Formats: sequence, C-alpha cells, structure tokens
Amino acid sequence: MCKLRSSCAYIAKGFSVCVLGLFIAACSWKSDHELTNPKNPDGIYDPMMNGGTASAQAENVFTPQEQEPQNLITSSVKLLYINTAPFKFYDYGRLNTYKSGLVKLELFKYAQTIGSIRIKAGRMCVLTECSYKWPISKKFFGKVSYGDLFEDILFGRDIFGGKGKQVGPNGVSVQRFQQSGEMIYYERKPGHTLFKNMSTGVTIGVDDYIPLSPDNGIQNTLKLPQ
Repeated sequence: MCKLRSSCAYIAKGFSVCVLGLFIAACSWKSDHELTNPKNPDGIYDPMMNGGTASAQAENVFTPQEQEPQNLITSSVKLLYINTAPFKFYDYGRLNTYKSGLVKLELFKYAQTIGSIRIKAGRMCVLTECSYKWPISKKFFGKVSYGDLFEDILFGRDIFGGKGKQVGPNGVSVQRFQQSGEMIYYERKPGHTLFKNMSTGVTIGVDDYIPLSPDNGIQNTLKLPQ
C-alpha cells in the first residue's frame, strides 16, 4: 500500500502499480460478518430492515454457491483507477458476472487478492462494508450520483440518461454536462472508460488489460492469478 505522488499520470509507464490506500467510512454501513466464516468466505449477513424472523434475518444476499464455476457468465481482467473520498485504488481487478445477477469485481495488489466489490439486488459491498446501493454511491460520488452509477461506469453504459452525449467520428462517446452545479466528464471507447467529476476530482477509470508483447523488450512483472 502506498501513496501516489501528485505528479503521477493516470496510466503509469511500464505498468507499475500501487494501491493508494483502502478505507471505507463505516458509520452507517453494515459489517460483512460472514467474511470470517470459512464456509462462506465472501458472503454477507444482511438483517432485514424493520426486524423480521430469525430465518429471514439470516438470509444470504451473496452466497458461495452462486460463485461456483458453472454459474459464471463472463470474466475479464481490468486495470482500475478509483479515486473517491472513502476509497482509493490503482491496480488490477477481475470483473465477473454470474447467472444469479451477481457482479463481482475482485481487487488485486501484486497478484494477491485483497477483497472485492460486489453488487446484487440493490445491494453493494465494498471490501467488508455493505449497504444498499444509494448510500454507498453517495459516499463514492457525492451529491451528483444515483444507485447504479458505479455499475454503469464499470460496464461502460450511459450515465444520467445519456445527458450531454456526443459520439465522435472515431466512435468515442463523450458525455459532458453540468449537474447540481458540478461539471461531469464521461468518456468511452472500446477497452477504455473514464468518469471524472471536474468539480470534486472524483475519478473512475476502467481499461481492458492487454498483456505486454514478449518481443517489445519490456517484461511485465505483474503476474495475475489464472
């Protein structure tokens, strides 16, 4: 874990990577109790709002069974840059989608997993902290946000209903608009997505991982799990 110098560019030369620091403000979020259960290392115990029966309170929103290989739909490796107030990250991640509707972004530091961001059925977990999408989105993006914003950026979808969208002759799609007094810039092209709140500095960058060619004289020392 280290801090990036202010002069670092968004994509560092030579694919050198570092994690900027991992911290989630947990004042109103639910703890992911089941992370400590070896039988369910990546689940969430999510008590129902306003009470409910004991069996209903123990209902799993995320289950290990839904993440079994036969339930996997897509899997791809991404280079991620996340710069938000509660969470900062710059490294590789594996984006998986499952038949149950689960979206899981597994985060790596030097080829070792450090946790994940999981999204399903209106809920979202960032590492060990879980809540409904809207409060997490507000912590990430501030007042210019909505519940599905992070997921829309992750998959390169239109945001805010396609507001200010223009598509250039080269196929690059750009949304540039003002919302609640803040200026938003959102750029997409094949293999690359960049969201930036020009007023607050909140930035999300998602790029396809392209292995370095072995004949270009550069060794890619970052080994990703198979």
